[in-house]
Amino acid sequence: METLTISPSAQQLKSGQHVLGGIRHTHEPATEGGTVLPLPLSLLEKRTGLDEVFLIDTLPVTQQYSFPYGTIRYSQTRQFVFGYLETEQYSGLKHLEEASRHAYLAILELCQALRIPNLLRIWNYVPHINEVEGTTERYRLFNIGRKMAFDAYPQLVQDGYPAACALGSFDGTLRIVFLASVHKPYFIENPRQMSSSFYPEQYGIVPPLFSRATLLPQQAGAALFISGTASIVGHESRHAHNIQAQACETLQNLNTILTQANRIMKKIPMDSTGTPYSLSLNELSWRVYIRLPEHLTIVRSVLEQAGISQAVYVEADICRTELLLEMEASANCFIPHSGNITA
Repeated sequence: METLTISPSAQQLKSGQHVLGGIRHTHEPATEGGTVLPLPLSLLEKRTGLDEVFLIDTLPVTQQYSFPYGTIRYSQTRQFVFGYLETEQYSGLKHLEEASRHAYLAILELCQALRIPNLLRIWNYVPHINEVEGTTERYRLFNIGRKMAFDAYPQLVQDGYPAACALGSFDGTLRIVFLASVHKPYFIENPRQMSSSFYPEQYGIVPPLFSRATLLPQQAGAALFISGTASIVGHESRHAHNIQAQACETLQNLNTILTQANRIMKKIPMDSTGTPYSLSLNELSWRVYIRLPEHLTIVRSVLEQAGISQAVYVEADICRTELLLEMEASANCFIPHSGNITA
């Protein structure tokens, strides 16, 4: 079984590892191979750049897949595929529903053709996500297009939807990044939150479709992907206009999701002490999206008080106008000895 490793830098390659793909917060071109998307969202701290890179112990092949509205650039091995697409929208940023439908159809068609059908994680960067197109908010149009594509490939999502996020970017390009595997993950929900698939129609005629997290078993551990998470309890946004309270509520949601993941991880082989392996919040790598840059100090203080130091802060719009921030996280969970696990 190939092993996927999540890393903050391609410079941390070990012998036998290769870059499968990643997301880079810099305009500098990638030089280390694989498929790496430069993401044009501003970092809120002074850094020359930051990567979230997925390393693999098999040499990947990088290719392109064309569809009517653009091209998917992707890297694949026998067991994983990582890719992204960038599609310009029509003049005036119209027809987002159509753009998202065609983009997702292309991704799903590719995954099926490659026989790598299990979507683990999707990142969606939607231009001007809170603006209205016609009479409908653009995020809601995006959700309609995504659902139409999923409905066309029910066999790929019959067991659950991938972990995901949807953030607002500030140009005219829809960017979607995806990671898939031949191995089926665990799909994790949050008991404090309603499953997004069942959101009432006040959030749109079509709900957003994603799991709160996915956990991929590996040879001696697992890889954890936590979706974009905000200050939502049940289906309702909490603490409107209060950035500190939203940050604290979001962390409570994340801690609950992590508790669910740790329960599943009890099935993973124990370490040499006989203790079940588990993760804490400070072992995760975080990307924190903040709507208003002036809120950085408050949000960073909340995270630091929770012991979280591996965080990068990015300016972006959030999918609901009343929400001021969203957090996502990922982690490797490697056990010191080998052992097979199955989902």
